[in-house]
Amino acid sequence: MGKELEICVRGLVSFDEMKEDLFNLGFRIQEDFVLKDIYMVLEETFISLENEKQIFSDYLLIRHTLGKKKMITLKRKKFDKDGMIQSQESLKCQIYDVSEAYNLLNALGYKKLFEICDHNLLLTNGQNEIYLQDVEGVGVYLEMEQKNLLLDHNNGDTILQMIDNLNKYDLKIDKSDYFVRKAYDVLKASIND
Repeated sequence: MGKELEICVRGLVSFDEMKEDLFNLGFRIQEDFVLKDIYMVLEETFISLENEKQIFSDYLLIRHTLGKKKMITLKRKKFDKDGMIQSQESLKCQIYDVSEAYNLLNALGYKKLFEICDHNLLLTNGQNEIYLQDVEGVGVYLEMEQKNLLLDHNNGDTILQMIDNLNKYDLKIDKSDYFVRKAYDVLKASIND
């Protein structure tokens, strides 16, 4: 399983305003895509906000990048005592049919937690890559991964370097939390509905 470093923050302005701010900083769109994710957990998993560490420490994701690839991703995360992500790993397997994958996982004892649909822009200015995400029903997020998809260098060797790289752009983001979990926000919204 591959280890991943990433940070994720909430945007404080609309998707379009954040995109315009990034354009004004010299960022340009490299990819524009929509993701549809189905989060799957073991059937016996108790679903509540109080149980979120257990829910999101080991789950499966059926991901469909519309018009592109489909895959199942196993996600494993380790949290510290304050609930912050210490490490995360993922293992990906390409699939060809989302409904067949869903039926297989269902037969293996997994249930659907929820679905997330988000519009993503991968933007770069030649120095850094940032994903701007408009997550249906919960808001705008910016995500920075350690490894750049299109650049030869990375966005920082440590989380602190990545935070510094993101902060140098002085974007309208919530700087109180660099480890926002979109899935937790969606869980919270679905429980409160």
